[in-house]
Amino acid sequence: MMYKKLFLILVLLSSYSSNAVEDESCRQINVSAHPNYPPFHWKEGDQLTGASIEISKQIFEGLGIAANVDYRGPWKRVLRTAELGKIDFIPALKNSVERQQYLTFTDTAFSNNPVVVYMRKGESSNINRLSDLSTRLGSINAGDKHGDEIDSFIDKQSNMQHIMGIDHNFDMLSLKRTDYFVIGLFVAEDYIQANDLSENFEVALSFEGQLVHNAFTHAYAGKCPHIVEQFDRKLNELKRQGKITSALIEFNRQWLKDSKESR
Repeated sequence: MMYKKLFLILVLLSSYSSNAVEDESCRQINVSAHPNYPPFHWKEGDQLTGASIEISKQIFEGLGIAANVDYRGPWKRVLRTAELGKIDFIPALKNSVERQQYLTFTDTAFSNNPVVVYMRKGESSNINRLSDLSTRLGSINAGDKHGDEIDSFIDKQSNMQHIMGIDHNFDMLSLKRTDYFVIGLFVAEDYIQANDLSENFEVALSFEGQLVHNAFTHAYAGKCPHIVEQFDRKLNELKRQGKITSALIEFNRQWLKDSKESR
């Protein structure tokens, strides 16, 4: 009987020790994001800010986790850094089969982010579907994903340019070096409003129901599955309370204000 009690105590101590080690290794998380994706996130000085950054930091803080938010360069480099396991978490990005190879996406979407196709003003009258763009020159922000339907179309286009930066994509469209630009609506509208370009471009096609999720790297999710679960639960709660929408509206105002003041 004494041996059984001793064995039980050892098992309990071992279990406690394992959990303590797991908790200790999960108490910090390295975060990065797209440097030019307002109002979700953007680079301000040498820091990243935005609705998704602040909401994520708030959730991690509530879970007792120190979130280290770092600017890691252009978007494609951020994704590569996650793939190499040098960061642990990326907020508000499109879920795709390719990204699922190294990222574990939350069940709860962070937000809806419709995808649109922009063209020069007055040139979109005959565009009713993606296939109508097949013979035209298009562009996409390098590294972006926009859902299976749109991504599949883009992958099949030999005349599609992957250009770094929203400003450069709109510049190419303005200079008639491309005929259309595929981009998330919120990001594009912020850029157009901040630069007074509403008379230059128009939406040719719009795709609703495009969601952005938060994602943990497989390494972190495998090590800390309880954190992934708790984060998702808290995100869902904040979403139901309307706090995600409120944060997006507030950071949208901030980005537009700062952009116009810096001109």
